[in-house]
Amino acid sequence: TLASNWRNERGITSSATKMAMYPSYQRIIGMGGRAVPFILREMESEGNDPDHWFWALEMITGADPVPVDAYGDTVRMAQAWFDWAKGRYAW
Repeated sequence: TLASNWRNERGITSSATKMAMYPSYQRIIGMGGRAVPFILREMESEGNDPDHWFWALEMITGADPVPVDAYGDTVRMAQAWFDWAKGRYAW
């Protein structure tokens, strides 16, 4: 529900900062570690068009596995998170 609400709140925007500031996204972050498997499943289901879950993952986990040269390439960014999460989370 929170993910759906977040998508409705933000509409179409290219600003990752704005996307991360909406109340539903902040509530997802507020869920802490229990939200990580959900986020990973969401990103995986989004296939070649992963949504901007990266800020939430970084805030919740304290990790940033995305190499600098992958910034802006959401597919590579998602893959970096999947690789990092293997063995840490089941999703």
